[in-house]
Amino acid sequence: MLIKFVESIESLAKSRFLREGDVESYLKELLLITSETLGCNRVNAWVFNDGRTSLHCLMAYTNEKKCYSQGMTLEKSNLPKYFQYLEKNKIIVSDNAQSELMNVELLDSYLIPYDIQSMIDVPVRSEGQMTGVICFEHVGKKHKWKREERKYAQSIAQLVSLALETEKKNNYRHQLESLLKQKELLISEINHRVKNNISIILSLIRLQKEKAKDSFHKILLDDIGNKLFSMAAVQEQLHRSKYIDKISSEEYLKELVINLNRSFGYDKHVQLVYHLKTILLDITKAIPLALIANEVITNSYKYAFGPANKSPVLIISTDLLSNNMMLLQIRDNGPGIEEGPHKGMGLDIIEGLCAQIDSDVKYENDKGCLVSFCFPL
Repeated sequence: MLIKFVESIESLAKSRFLREGDVESYLKELLLITSETLGCNRVNAWVFNDGRTSLHCLMAYTNEKKCYSQGMTLEKSNLPKYFQYLEKNKIIVSDNAQSELMNVELLDSYLIPYDIQSMIDVPVRSEGQMTGVICFEHVGKKHKWKREERKYAQSIAQLVSLALETEKKNNYRHQLESLLKQKELLISEINHRVKNNISIILSLIRLQKEKAKDSFHKILLDDIGNKLFSMAAVQEQLHRSKYIDKISSEEYLKELVINLNRSFGYDKHVQLVYHLKTILLDITKAIPLALIANEVITNSYKYAFGPANKSPVLIISTDLLSNNMMLLQIRDNGPGIEEGPHKGMGLDIIEGLCAQIDSDVKYENDKGCLVSFCFPL
C-alpha cells in the first residue's frame, strides 16, 4: 500500500497541470487518482472565502458515477461548530462520521443524503494560513483510517496548496505583464508626442530664422535649433528602440553629427570619422550627453574648421570601460586650445550638463582639440 501511495504522489507531482497552475484540470486528475488510490467513494476540494465565512467546493469527484461536480457552498452561519473545528487548523478524522459530535450539523444536509459513513478532512494551507480543506469520504460502509492513509491525505493537501499558489502567482504575473504592456504603450505614445512637439518648435524656429535680418540672429536661432534637435534625436531613437527607457548611443550620435554638419559644414567639407561602440544609454543620461556633444561639436565647426584648415576632420569615439563607465571623445584637427577652453566654448553649459550625469570633462591639445567625457552608465 505504501508503494502505491508513493507512486501516486510522484505521478501527481509531475503533472503538467500543476506546473501550469491549471487548477481545474489538476483537481480533476488529483481527485480521480486519490479516490482510486485510497479506495474511497468521494473526494472533494474546498476553499474559504476571504472572510472565512463560507467554504466553496472547487471540485468534487464521485467514483461510483465517474463524474465531477462543483459549486456547493457551506455557510459558517449554518454550521458554526463544524467551522470551529476546521479553524483549529488540524486534520479531522471521522471513522464513524454520522455519530461523531463534530459532524452533527452536517447530518441532515450532507452526511445522510450522500450516505457518508467515514471521512477525513485535511487542511489546505498557504503561507502559514488555512485556505481550504480536502475531504476523503467513504459511502455505504464505515472505514477506520490508518496512519499511512492520513499521511498520504496530508501530502495530497500539500499538492492542492501548491496548485492554488501556482495559479495565484500565474494570475499575478499575467496582470503585471498586462500592466507593463500598457505602460510601454503609454510611454511610447508620450515619447512620440514629445518628439512631434519638438519638431513643431524646430519648424517655428526655422521659419523665424528666415525672417531674421542679420547674421547674428540667424546664428542664434541655428544654435537654439541644434540644441532642440539634439533632444529630438534622443526622442526619435527612443521611439524606435525596443526598450522603453534606453537608446543606442551609436545611432543617436551619428544622427546628431550629421545634423550639425548639415547646419555648419555645408561649405567646409569636413571628414567625419566614427569609432562608436553600441552602448545602451538610459534616457536620463542620453539627453544631457546629446546636449554636451552638441556644444562641443558646434564649437569645433566654429573655431577649428576655419578658412586656414584645408582638410578639416572630426572624430567621434565611444568606449565601454571597466566598472560600467562610458568614455566619449570628440576630436578635431584645428589649432587646439592655448590656455583652457577658448571663448565661446559654452563651458558653463557643458559643466552644468556634466554634473547631471556625474561626468568628468578633460580638454587636451593633441594635434587639435580633444575633449573627453567619462561617466557611469
